[in-house]
Amino acid sequence: MHQIDRRKIENNLLLKGFIRDDSHHRYFHHEYNGKRTGIYTFTSHGSEYKTYGLSLLKKMKIQLKLDRIQDVCDLFNCPLSGEDYNQKLIDKGILD
Repeated sequence: MHQIDRRKIENNLLLKGFIRDDSHHRYFHHEYNGKRTGIYTFTSHGSEYKTYGLSLLKKMKIQLKLDRIQDVCDLFNCPLSGEDYNQKLIDKGILD
C-alpha cells in the first residue's frame, strides 16, 4: 500500500524546485527556468492528513501531470529528481 508522510512530501517538493505558498493549505508551485509553469499541488494542515494514502496520491498525480502513481511516489521518495520530473514534462509537451 502506498503511504507517504506529509512532511516528506513537502520537503521533497521544495528540494525539487517547487515554491511553497501558505494559505489555508500549503501550495507548492512548480517553477522551470525561473518561471511558474501553472503546475501545482497542495497539502493540508489538518492532523488527519499527516500521512497521504493512495486516494490523495492519485489526486496529486493528476495535479502534477504524472501518468503513474509510482512516478508520484518516486518524486516524493527521491528516486525521481527535479531534473527527471522536468524531463517527463518536456517529453509530454507540457514544458519547452
